[in-house]
Amino acid sequence: MSRVLAFVELARPAQWVKNGFVLLPLFFGHALLSASALRGALLATFAFCLASSAVYAFNDARDVARDRLHPDKASRPLARGALSVRSACLFAALLAVLALALAIGAAARAGVTAIIGAYLVLQTGYSLGLKRVAWLDVILVASGFALRILAGGFAADVPLTPWILAMGFLLALMLALGKRHGDLVHVGDPAARATTGYSTVAIERVLAVLAGAVLAAYVFYTLSPEVIARHGQHALVYSTPWVALGIMRYLLLVFRHAAGGDPSRLAVRDPFLLAATIGWLITLAVILYG
Repeated sequence: MSRVLAFVELARPAQWVKNGFVLLPLFFGHALLSASALRGALLATFAFCLASSAVYAFNDARDVARDRLHPDKASRPLARGALSVRSACLFAALLAVLALALAIGAAARAGVTAIIGAYLVLQTGYSLGLKRVAWLDVILVASGFALRILAGGFAADVPLTPWILAMGFLLALMLALGKRHGDLVHVGDPAARATTGYSTVAIERVLAVLAGAVLAAYVFYTLSPEVIARHGQHALVYSTPWVALGIMRYLLLVFRHAAGGDPSRLAVRDPFLLAATIGWLITLAVILYG
């Protein structure tokens, strides 16, 4: 039983919340009430959950020695010796195959399978060494979130605007850099850090620029002609204050409290971020479906 729990822990189901990006096109595309679109989007989301767990397992297998030096990662199954590297690699391969198989059934759209395959290839390269290259590592992480949005668009058969892709990519880039900032502050041993070559000053400057870029991309998305034509109104822009509140709160946590370690954990534990997220979702639901 303990071995089964170790495999579950290795899959990191708590991180599956990140795959909510796959559902963004369904929600924004006014397709939430379409049975076929909902089925395709949910299948694509679950496929990405399996694919991301495969990436986590393979990444842990590659990083087991480094994780043992890290104050938080030392408790992971491989680092503490609960599972072997070989079993983690086999588990990762199984999850990857299941993800691709499930993607084929995502509304029978080949694009979803191709995107899942591209995600697995990119993240394998990341685990094999590209994550040691400063700045390239966070770009690869952010690209994974852009691929999630693309998969959601294909699965739900919803056309995507460039602005929603730009917003998703920039937001993911901001969160990834916040995590690197947390590593610099909290992990004293450079050998235990995910990537070297960063400085807190450089990250904070880029984060400030990215925060403005994310907000601008969101505003441009809400005011784009195709989005207004699709929804028949301009009201989507009224959800912007929630986005601004969430971004400012995240920057405060990173700059003042150095709490950028795990964005998904912050999103559910920080009351201000949680309130901003819930307020944003309720506002969108009223505007789009009320």
